[in-house]
Amino acid sequence: MIMHPGTPETRIMGTWAHEAALSTGVRLLCVNRPGYGGSTSIRDPSLSRVGRDTADMAALLGIDEYAVFGLSGGGPFALATAVADPCRVRALGVIGGTGPWRILDGPSKDPDGSRCLAFLDAGDLARAWECMHRDVDRAYGSLVELDDDARVDGMLARIADGSDLMADAGYRAVWADNIRVVLDNVDGSTFDNLAWGAGWDVDPHDVAAPTLLWYGELDSACPPAHGRWYADRIAGADLVMLQGEGHIDVIDRHWPEILARLLALWSAGTIA
Repeated sequence: MIMHPGTPETRIMGTWAHEAALSTGVRLLCVNRPGYGGSTSIRDPSLSRVGRDTADMAALLGIDEYAVFGLSGGGPFALATAVADPCRVRALGVIGGTGPWRILDGPSKDPDGSRCLAFLDAGDLARAWECMHRDVDRAYGSLVELDDDARVDGMLARIADGSDLMADAGYRAVWADNIRVVLDNVDGSTFDNLAWGAGWDVDPHDVAAPTLLWYGELDSACPPAHGRWYADRIAGADLVMLQGEGHIDVIDRHWPEILARLLALWSAGTIA
């Protein structure tokens, strides 16, 4: 299974799912998208390009068939992979994944992001990139001089939704390692925000793989409307709505169940 981590997340976040992957018999590959870690920065934001790159990576590794899933901001990139590689993707998972938020949530949710995306709408990629890069750098800049604990608190405060995972030492250690890489170069976050914030260059109607949609009733980052948006467009998608759960719990508390459900979809070839 290939995992697209969230935003701002790197391949390091895959280590949080390691034990669940072992217990379910899954070989888990977690990727860095453009601009994260050692991945080349690309200033032409595109969901479909990342989907094609992921498919090419699978081919280079000799993988004949695979499942792909994405968390939060990684959800659209997982969808793009399924669209790009319909013959080899056997199951798709969108776990608390963002939809086209300006349509679903309205531009008032993130006025700064909307301002940057307006440049992209007008065809001015250079100004859109400069604007978003500056905003992301400003948002993360306050974390640079902090210690690991304070960085984790600062990064997760906006999306934790009261999760007690915030107090889990192992979870915090993974996030601390992740944040160090994120702060080295904000090109990755800039790319992500532009790619799924703009008009999408992939169509969910084109997904052929059986699909699991996993959302939380109390998720304030990617609300239930995002899950329903995917469900309305992906034929036969299985929408699971977790009652009383917010964003962090949705994407990081249920790994054994999520991987098992994806394996079941893969094996059955249809919704389990």
